[in-house]
Amino acid sequence: MGARDMSKWETAISEVVSSEDEEEVIIRGHKLSDLVGKVTFTEMMFLLIKGELPSEGQAKVLDALLVASMEHGIAPPAMMSRCLASYGSPIQAAVAAGVLVFGDWTGGAGEQFAKMLVAHVEMLNNKQTGISDESLRDEAKKIVEEALRTGQRVAGFGIPLHKEDPRAPVLLKIAREEGIFNIYCRFAKLIEEELGKAVGHPIPMNLDGVGGAIILDLGFSWQSARIFIITPRTVSMGAHYLEESGQETRWRHITQDRVEYVPEKP
Repeated sequence: MGARDMSKWETAISEVVSSEDEEEVIIRGHKLSDLVGKVTFTEMMFLLIKGELPSEGQAKVLDALLVASMEHGIAPPAMMSRCLASYGSPIQAAVAAGVLVFGDWTGGAGEQFAKMLVAHVEMLNNKQTGISDESLRDEAKKIVEEALRTGQRVAGFGIPLHKEDPRAPVLLKIAREEGIFNIYCRFAKLIEEELGKAVGHPIPMNLDGVGGAIILDLGFSWQSARIFIITPRTVSMGAHYLEESGQETRWRHITQDRVEYVPEKP
């Protein structure tokens, strides 16, 4: 296969049509004018990323995940948005700053968790036909044992602000009700059980963990996981920006008495 011609662009996502006969945008084979007023934001998001419209159950579960991901107090993304509001920056810069906060340690664990789940399920698929809960539990034990051996956290579990993340149980309940609680959600719950047994007390799944499992059971790739927390959280960042602007604060900062000077040793 030869090198791609970098001057040519290809997409199956959309086509802009402008001719004597028609003015339209075609999105994944659907006319935008037919979609407007007939599909929800959640359904449109599903269509763009997956290439097909969701079933009613898929739409309900994804919508629940987006709602659950939208707001979580003055956490780092909202904090950045509010800081920029106090500096007189425009709202798009403030939201962009909040988005840039997301990484492996803040809001990104869902991707790590989803990637790990996929790797283990693919390995089991290569070894056997049909994956039982027993084989999933064995893999869950291995994951927990490796984390404890290396002193690492299991991505997707535990949360500093809560004893138990209130968002995870309700999302799993909705996933069960809508028939979306499949192999990845089952696997995630088994990891939660084995983690609790190993440490002697519950370490519940957090939003990153439940989100990673749900998007896989919805048929999305692990690489897409962060989209489903960043997208709804931009609304939160905008709301925090507007509130901060209304409070007329100026130059949010750390006071010098909270900064410890540690001189370098000669």
